[in-house]
Amino acid sequence: MLKKDYLLAQITELAKKFAYLIKRKSEGDDITLLADGYYRELNVSAEWLMNAECDDIMQRIGDWQLVELLVKMIIEDVRFEQNYAMIQKAQTLLFMVQELDRTYSFERIALEERIKDKLSVFS
Repeated sequence: MLKKDYLLAQITELAKKFAYLIKRKSEGDDITLLADGYYRELNVSAEWLMNAECDDIMQRIGDWQLVELLVKMIIEDVRFEQNYAMIQKAQTLLFMVQELDRTYSFERIALEERIKDKLSVFS
């Protein structure tokens, strides 16, 4: 139970930061430095994400809820907007999250659709 409470607190904190990131992006601010700060909180970097395998990312992050937040951050990061491999990696990570948590989620379905839309631009 203590682990769940800790994870819930971590997820809540990251969700607040993620909401702030989206707000800043919608206001037109340069968010790459903000995104790097959030990646640091997950003990990763944008460069490491580009080079790491999905299994390594899952192992380093450890918790599927945090990986789901990471997927959201990847698809919002302007550095990865035109990077087909990173969008595809985000999709693979989302599929891995769905394998770990079989709970039906409208939010994940919407996220999957956003990723498909981003990938369709490259076709």
